[in-house]
Amino acid sequence: MQEVRPEGGAGLWPSLRLWLTSASWWGETVLPHDLQQAMSRLRARGWRFRRASPRHHAVWDSQPALQRRLRVVVPPDRSARLTVAELDALLRHRLQPLAPELQAADPALLHSAMLKAWIAQAPAWLGPGKALDVTREAGPMRGRQHDF
Repeated sequence: MQEVRPEGGAGLWPSLRLWLTSASWWGETVLPHDLQQAMSRLRARGWRFRRASPRHHAVWDSQPALQRRLRVVVPPDRSARLTVAELDALLRHRLQPLAPELQAADPALLHSAMLKAWIAQAPAWLGPGKALDVTREAGPMRGRQHDF
């Protein structure tokens, strides 16, 4: 059975995956005015802005061609704990090909944003920003002798 695609569309399954793994963009009123204007112009041209958890953001970030076909930009949500300046840099970097009139992103802030989004993928039980240390013994049985 062949998948039915609307003219210029990306198909039902990618759209469904987008809907299931991301949330509506509620708007960031603290973003710079020029960035907000560029986002408004892109919305008028049919682009959407959604936010995803750091893990889902990593999946969407690795699929730029699919994002272009779906006409969507998916930055990480608030659980990545990006500052306004870092979110601004990340959005400017993503929107630069679509809105060349935007000023380029600050490389240091962009690096910081990407690093924070990557670190935020750690399991919640580790705590925010803590890497898994597999060299340390852990658990209630540490240091006990076992007869197996």
